[in-house]
Amino acid sequence: MYFSGLVTHLRDILACQALGFVFQPIFDLRRREVLGYKTLMRGPADSPLHTPEQLLRVARDAGLGLPLERLAARRAVATFVAAGLPGRLFINLSGAMIVDVSEDDELPRMLDEGGLDTARLVVEYMDTDSPAGLEDAWQKLRVQGCGRATGRSGMGADFIKLPLSCTHRVHADAVRRDRAAATIEDTRQRGLRVIAEGIEDARDLATLCELECDCAQGFLLGMPATEPVRQLSRSVAGLIATASARAALSRP
Repeated sequence: MYFSGLVTHLRDILACQALGFVFQPIFDLRRREVLGYKTLMRGPADSPLHTPEQLLRVARDAGLGLPLERLAARRAVATFVAAGLPGRLFINLSGAMIVDVSEDDELPRMLDEGGLDTARLVVEYMDTDSPAGLEDAWQKLRVQGCGRATGRSGMGADFIKLPLSCTHRVHADAVRRDRAAATIEDTRQRGLRVIAEGIEDARDLATLCELECDCAQGFLLGMPATEPVRQLSRSVAGLIATASARAALSRP
């Protein structure tokens, strides 16, 4: 399908609000319970715009990025509330969207309409761009009572994301382990919490627990799903308990 056809298809998706959502659990490793869920949007199953990457690429190239993000945020909140999932809802927004919703207090209205308390929302910002007004809009989220998560240094936040590039094979890579340890320690000193992303290997999870990482998400802990898991498997919970005990014994 040519780009013009993809744009027409995207406009149809927006008009019909034909977006679906899956949720991936984020677990508190200390409490061994769910902290919340990361939302991931999906286009129609048989569509060339099924994945979020495909949707966002075409939307941004066609100047429809904000309408797509606005619809996705509204529908994600409604779907999360309807599913009765516990904990907090993590939504990744672009810098432009964060600035846009701050200008007319659209976000509190959106949450009120969807029936989600402001304190249960965590806005993630992982991009490298810094559009005009982002700093003020980012601070406004805190004033409004939303949680904030980022992987960027120098931005105020409640959660610091440790990306896949830092967590993959962290058990076998001394450089990555040292980098993760430094991030976790620095974050702890600032009174924030670390969320490790992309955890698929039990050995990586054990290493991060030994480093006293706060939270984690990844296929090992729970797959993205319309009805995601609400608790850890017995084997994963046992692994976390064992690794955390080792970490406690190693403290001076």
